[in-house]
Amino acid sequence: MKYVAIAAIVLLMVRVDFILDLAERAYDKMANRGPEIEVNETKTSREIISVKDDQILKRTTRQNFLALLDDYNISPGPELRARAINLLRANPSTFGVKLDRDLEARIFGWRDLLINNRPELVKMLLDLGTLLQGENLDLLNRFFALWMDIQMENFIAAYVQTKDVNCAIAPVFGDTIPEDEKLFEYYDREEALKAFLAKEKIDPAQKQLATNCLLQLSLVIQKIAPKASTTGEATPAEGNQESTATESVPVVVPVTPEGSP
Repeated sequence: MKYVAIAAIVLLMVRVDFILDLAERAYDKMANRGPEIEVNETKTSREIISVKDDQILKRTTRQNFLALLDDYNISPGPELRARAINLLRANPSTFGVKLDRDLEARIFGWRDLLINNRPELVKMLLDLGTLLQGENLDLLNRFFALWMDIQMENFIAAYVQTKDVNCAIAPVFGDTIPEDEKLFEYYDREEALKAFLAKEKIDPAQKQLATNCLLQLSLVIQKIAPKASTTGEATPAEGNQESTATESVPVVVPVTPEGSP
């Protein structure tokens, strides 16, 4: 009996140690579980906020493209140009044939780049010319036409890279011009083209383009300019018995509003 009692006591002590060990492990597990849950919840919360606040994921292709044009206006470079062109090329239906006013505003916002003659801008305009269509392509041509009134020589150097070899753009205006002022604007362009062609050394391709532009302008001017000519012989001058003859010279008479003296 003595040995049996001792064995029972030993067995009881072993079981008590086992139970205490299990209790200690359970306590440690519960104690460590709290921070793990908190970390996971914090991480999940951060992920939800970042997705919610990420405006780029909410943008359409059109909005992303317009944003790239805004960035290009600030810092025109080949990387931004490539990103914009690749985005538009991958999504050709972004702009249809109807005029997009936001696109027009972005492109005409590059006016200072024309004034500063940024070579990178020429590449952007040429690339866009292969992707835009309809009225949106027309707006691109209108913007290109601004260059004629800013600096004709720079315009010729840039526009010679297009496919418009006949210079159909010559009578196009970038800005809205009142009808009664168009003729004078055409005269200014005509003078700028003549000054360019009067230079001693001109690239042959640029010379041909400028000549075609001048021809296009001349045709338009002939259609809208008032025409008048004087012909005949001169009568003898008062007090002078000799008579002289004058050549018939065409005279361009400026338009005057009705009722003006």
